[in-house]
Amino acid sequence: MSGKTRRLKTIIAIYIATLLSACAVPTGSDIFSQTPDKDYSDMYLRGIFNWWEAREDYKLNKVDGENDLYQVDIELIADGQPYDFKLADAQWSPAYNCGLPSLDEALELEQDIELYCFSDSLNLQFIPNETGVYRFALDTSNNQYPELRITLVES
Repeated sequence: MSGKTRRLKTIIAIYIATLLSACAVPTGSDIFSQTPDKDYSDMYLRGIFNWWEAREDYKLNKVDGENDLYQVDIELIADGQPYDFKLADAQWSPAYNCGLPSLDEALELEQDIELYCFSDSLNLQFIPNETGVYRFALDTSNNQYPELRITLVES
């Protein structure tokens, strides 16, 4: 076998091996579609009621016996004005900046609202009908799009 033929066979073998190995490697879109689970254990209710700060008394705490449920109770005054807020971690990390994907109406009591947790999320709004203690509960069973529910605990 001549050197030229041997070199051509080597090139063809490398080309075939490259083609076959490409079949086993995920494409770019496959890599990005496999989003890791998020950890919502360090989330805060942040809004006009606490100057958008990550204060400990506004931290969502895990509900005993529930793997995917976090909540915090806060007192709100019913003055007819909306409370703007978001759920976010202490650093305002883009993946934990949870609000809405677009402008929407104010949230209602006992309504499950799917949150959008990305850097461009918009504020949520809630207008309480009566002064009282309200529970903000975060259900993270859908890890990429958790749900928020507001309930009146005490009036």
